[in-house]
Amino acid sequence: MAAKTQFQPPSNEFLKKLGYKFSKSLLSHDNCTSENYMWRAVLINALEDTMITRTDRKSATLKVRAHNWIMGSCPDFDKVCNWAMLDPEFVCEAYTGAIKNKKITFRTKHLYWHKYNMLFFKFKNTYDNTKKKIIKNEMKAIRKEAVTGLCVMVTNIYLSVIT
Repeated sequence: MAAKTQFQPPSNEFLKKLGYKFSKSLLSHDNCTSENYMWRAVLINALEDTMITRTDRKSATLKVRAHNWIMGSCPDFDKVCNWAMLDPEFVCEAYTGAIKNKKITFRTKHLYWHKYNMLFFKFKNTYDNTKKKIIKNEMKAIRKEAVTGLCVMVTNIYLSVIT
């Protein structure tokens, strides 16, 4: 007989932000296998990434990517939720509820770094030197704003993918 795998629950702060109903279903152990717990850990990791408050480039990238994965109607997100024995719509509702209640927020620097990264990938995949120069100038302006600009909370509520 195999030993029962221990599930490492997320922090109390995490559970409070996503609400009682979601926390209760996340922590329920009814018929869960070790594989289900692993996929729950993947979801928890993504949801925790959306709660990042640091505004450096790497943190902002993690935050926006996780947000876009959850909000993007991605087939992979649905699969992970199903493998975790959680309803994808229920996970999205808990997440959007946390955004609407301003328990998960975005700052201007998160959005600047996201835009910078999008331009960086565009720059990497462009072979025309004239276009590369234009993109590089855009990147410089955005980087300057991300590094030296104000870091204020964005009052828009992002209930869709951030582009």
